[in-house]
Amino acid sequence: MYRFIKSFMAVAASSVMTLSMSASIPENSVEADSTAKVNILADEENSYYFHDGFEGSLCDWSGRGAATVLTSGRFAYAGKEALLVQDRTDEWNGTIYTLSEEFKAGSEYSFSVNVTYADGSEARDFKFTLEYTNADGETAWSEIASGTTMAGQWVQLANTNYKIPDGAADCKIIVETTDGSLDNFYIDEAIGAPAGTVIKGAGQPAIRRLLLGDVDCDGVITALDISMARMCLKGSITDTISNKAADVDKSGTVDYDDVKQINDFVLGRITEFTAVVPSVKPMRTISEYTPVVQKNVKESEPDSSKAEKAGVQYGKIVSKSYYSDFCGREKKYNVLLPAGYSTDKKYPVLYVMHGYWENQDRMIIEGNGTMYTRQIIGNAIAEGEAKDMIVVFPYIYSSQTQNDCTAMDDANNTAYDNFDTVLTTELMPLIEREYSVATGRENTAITGFSMGGRESLNIGMKHPDLFGYVGAICPAPGASGAWKFKSEEESPSLIFITAGGNDQVVYSTPNGYHENFTKNNVPHIWHYYKNGYHGDNSIHAHIYNFVRAVFQA
Repeated sequence: MYRFIKSFMAVAASSVMTLSMSASIPENSVEADSTAKVNILADEENSYYFHDGFEGSLCDWSGRGAATVLTSGRFAYAGKEALLVQDRTDEWNGTIYTLSEEFKAGSEYSFSVNVTYADGSEARDFKFTLEYTNADGETAWSEIASGTTMAGQWVQLANTNYKIPDGAADCKIIVETTDGSLDNFYIDEAIGAPAGTVIKGAGQPAIRRLLLGDVDCDGVITALDISMARMCLKGSITDTISNKAADVDKSGTVDYDDVKQINDFVLGRITEFTAVVPSVKPMRTISEYTPVVQKNVKESEPDSSKAEKAGVQYGKIVSKSYYSDFCGREKKYNVLLPAGYSTDKKYPVLYVMHGYWENQDRMIIEGNGTMYTRQIIGNAIAEGEAKDMIVVFPYIYSSQTQNDCTAMDDANNTAYDNFDTVLTTELMPLIEREYSVATGRENTAITGFSMGGRESLNIGMKHPDLFGYVGAICPAPGASGAWKFKSEEESPSLIFITAGGNDQVVYSTPNGYHENFTKNNVPHIWHYYKNGYHGDNSIHAHIYNFVRAVFQA
């Protein structure tokens, strides 16, 4: 008999200490050891109104939109820390700061901020913007400065004589991107000063934009690029951007075909480059991959796997809904996007399903106690033991007549079983449209808890062409099928069942599934957690092991 398990979340509050001092900073200087916000009176000639160095302080900057901010020691333009802007889901998600009343409408000021980002080979465009309320009471925006930089290079966004529009009120300054990228980025040495003040900063770095065929990065494709492509072919040029530009067929290496295409382009024989279709490495069969996974399985997760660790970036939880034609109503789901999520990259997808009476929040936000799914997955990725992945947590109850489960009976059981249709015909196509998804069964996994475990087994056995990895946590009774596959080539590469020794809800049901697979000679992981109960500790142990095994066959 199932039982309803109420959950709670532990909520932590943090405070940010802002230090203030009244002192004059010499013109054209940047203090490397600036520890926080420096407020200076406006009537002090050639002094800064504010100087934010982010040394242990957010300096009253905050996230804009979905973005969050924190101080980070990974990159710093000056001192030891900068402000990290992360969890962005749109280009305008950046960081924002409210100007004091010292900044007057119609007056000119000098503004400067230094910006960089960490990863990627293509240039990124940044904009420094004033957001304000105009005379008509409407929100308006005005560009202060803009700039372009490469990963790891700082760019200064500065304007020595920026005029705040007449009639502007409630003024805020913003740093954002304008090229559609969602990379994390960093800002440092944000300064406001009297008009005409020249503030030292990173300046404008030399930018080489990636253009296929333009190996010398001069903006045009000429005979010189043919020669340089030949040098890339021989290994004489090691520059990353040049080699990417020479790899016009996007095969991952510079070869003779690349040189020929550039030559043909220069001679006018072709007008565009043809990319090769990358070959997909075959997945290891279930017989090959199961013993590889088995030797690394731990009975329970280490406590350290659930901790938020300094220097580790964790994924962003996004709550959404979609209209289900099958159900005739909106259905909710949560998505855990990996840290640094970017549309420039394709990510495999793991679907994680909840149990009876539960919803889309259970496996990521709410549990018997604190759920650590985000931390467990984030730490595994940061340690290089799991792939970057998108994780989807759907509401699986799929009745055509009612929104939610009302009883434990055949009609409600069928509503859970209906999620097979909803998932494969509605939600999966939606996820592939909305997010940057790597498709194919080699990039798709499914698991679930209790009734969700029953459904993951049902769906995984029915659709081995869609799911290369199948898991189940304390799966409920009722999963059915042949418990074998036509061939190993048509089976998933991994079946992973977790059972709790103290499970007082489904008792020995998981063992029955285990015995069925064993009887039919289907290789699988039997993960028996002696102290596991029907709840969080079994879930944590399974997620810890499962995310380290998926997408690596």
